[in-house]
This record gives sequence, structure tokens and C-alpha cells, in this order.
Amino acid sequence: MEAPLQIGRGFPERMHEVEARSSQTSRRFPVIQGDLIRLWPLERHDLLKNYQWANDRELARFAGMNPSPRSVLEIERWFEGVANNPEIQIFSIKTAEGDYLGNIELRELDLRCGHAEIGILLGERAWWGRGCGTEALRLLLAFAFQDLRLHRLSARVLESNPRALHCFEKCGFLREGIEREAHYQDGRFWDVHLLGLLASEWECSRPA
Repeated sequence: MEAPLQIGRGFPERMHEVEARSSQTSRRFPVIQGDLIRLWPLERHDLLKNYQWANDRELARFAGMNPSPRSVLEIERWFEGVANNPEIQIFSIKTAEGDYLGNIELRELDLRCGHAEIGILLGERAWWGRGCGTEALRLLLAFAFQDLRLHRLSARVLESNPRALHCFEKCGFLREGIEREAHYQDGRFWDVHLLGLLASEWECSRPA
């Protein structure tokens, strides 16, 4: 089974920070085609699913988020913030038939310095373990390194989510360090793994 989620990404965990950094300039990104799934820019009609996922306590635990209930208004404010923030680009993960499975994002996107943080959330349990998360990650890596010409991508993964760690490593990410006992959950402290991938490493590891 592949990773359902990454730590703290994909939901409105820090909406006040998103709003504080948002600008009035939104950018259009293309639909990215894969064999199993498509990556679409997140749209307003996707919000109902995000509301359901944000209030799923198990998903919140996997993602390392506060399991407090989210209101519809909070989800709408989160969407407005990320839609106008040039440092965040969220794609919805959908099948060719249009089934909405989850989100994948570039966060803290800096085109001048060529880096971003990447996160993924696969909210539909029926699609776990079917390769959709791995393909979504590989599609976004190609977009980030080829189209955006980024130099480096990073990720943060909870110790308690080994499937997510395996998914990132399968796509070429290397472990760069550990934030020891940096996250509190389920009555104990957990380490957070820091991962990174350079464009040159991705280029060498991609299939011929």
C-alpha cells in the first residue's frame, strides 16, 4: 500500500499564514496527463471533498495536523488564500473519469532561487495502494524540474507514516536529516524526516 498522506500538507493547517502572504496575482497551470491520473489546478467545485477530508480524524492523524473540526467557511477562506498566493500551487489528483482522489502541491515556491516544498494527500481510501499517489508525485516532479526549471524539491514526512516515506524514496528523494521529536501526536513525540531531491539527481534516475 502506498502512502496516503504527507505531514501537514494539503489542508488549511495555517490559514492565517496563507492569507497573510497571499497576493492578488493568480497563475494558470496546465492539466498534467498521466497513465492512471490527471493533475488539475484546484478549483472551487473541489471544496466539498476537501471539507470531508479535513474533518476525517484518521487522515488528519496521518498528515500530522490538528484534528479539530473545520468549518465550510474555513475551507473557503483557505481556497481563496492559496488561489491568490504565488508561493503555493495545488493540483487536484483525478482519474481520467473525473473521480477526485486527493491533492498534491508545491509550497514555498521560489522561482528565482529554484526551490519548493512538495506535499501529497490521497484522501480516497479506495484508491490507496493502486499507484495513483506515486504517479501523481512523479508527474509533479517532471513539471517542477522541466517546466518550472526548479533546482531542488524538499519534503517533510512523519516517522509514523512509513508508507509516505517509502513513496518519496521510491521517486528518488534522499533522507537529509531528522527533526527529532518535533511533532506531538497520540500521546507521544515523533520524529520528522527531512527529504530532498535535486534536478540533477532526478534527471539521472528517470526512466530512459
